[in-house]
Amino acid sequence: MDVIQGISIIIEYVGIVAFSVSGAMIAIRRKTDLFGVLLLGIITSFGGGLTRDVILGISPPVMFSNNLELILSLSVSLIVFLIAKSFSKNYLKEEAKIEHINDVFDALGLGLFVVIGAKVAIDNGYLGNPVIVISDGLITGVCGGLLRDVLTMSVPFILIKRIYAVAAILGSASYCFLIKYGIGESISMLTGAAITFSLRILAMTFKWNFPKAIY
Repeated sequence: MDVIQGISIIIEYVGIVAFSVSGAMIAIRRKTDLFGVLLLGIITSFGGGLTRDVILGISPPVMFSNNLELILSLSVSLIVFLIAKSFSKNYLKEEAKIEHINDVFDALGLGLFVVIGAKVAIDNGYLGNPVIVISDGLITGVCGGLLRDVLTMSVPFILIKRIYAVAAILGSASYCFLIKYGIGESISMLTGAAITFSLRILAMTFKWNFPKAIY
């Protein structure tokens, strides 16, 4: 295993952990049972990659070829469930703090999965088409959360959360163009992920929002 492959695997696994935590925490806040927590942890982690692979014609989708990743997501979601159950009396009382923690994990997962998605598109020969690369990064980053929110009957993060899709697009575009102009892959991946994560954190901290027609 070379260094680039090792970095890619680490980024993917950290992203799975981050999105599994986010999905499980949302499920707990919606008061789903254990199955719901595990299911939403998996959907948040793999929904974007599954959608991307279907679009790119990758068969079978990557999520079905690595059982270790599924086990990791299930394990993380179960741990979150057990922690919430152990502290159930105080868990929902700390809703504001919990939401902030969830947003940080979600931002981390978004940043990491955006560059993974863009890398998959490039690895499949689409470096010459930045629209496909950037779109696949966006899809991989946001579609898992989109499916999670639809299943819990919530307005999707991508439509209301501060600078969400735009952060994903900018991170994906940064990675794409750094690769295109000869910057090393590990630097490009870390830069793209950092841009997405930083924009989300800054938007949450300073309450950046796009204008709405009605407030």
